[in-house]
Amino acid sequence: MSRSAFDAEVRLDLAVNFIPFAILCFFVALFAAFNPWGFDLLRSGLQFAIVVVTATLLMLITYVGARAIEGDARRDEPETDWR
Repeated sequence: MSRSAFDAEVRLDLAVNFIPFAILCFFVALFAAFNPWGFDLLRSGLQFAIVVVTATLLMLITYVGARAIEGDARRDEPETDWR
């Protein structure tokens, strides 16, 4: 049986950060389908760049934080001696 990458508590922390990511993705899709200010290459490109960079940084920080929490939890587990 393979061990999952994160335990249940860390997965719950990741799920909490998924909500803002989903909201950002929703707005990217909304503004791609319907842009109330019209399409201007500079304005639309800047708008999408800000949202996409924010979503990417959110996912990166979430992943790094989860890895740090999981590594800290594994380090605090007592070692068992099977001899």
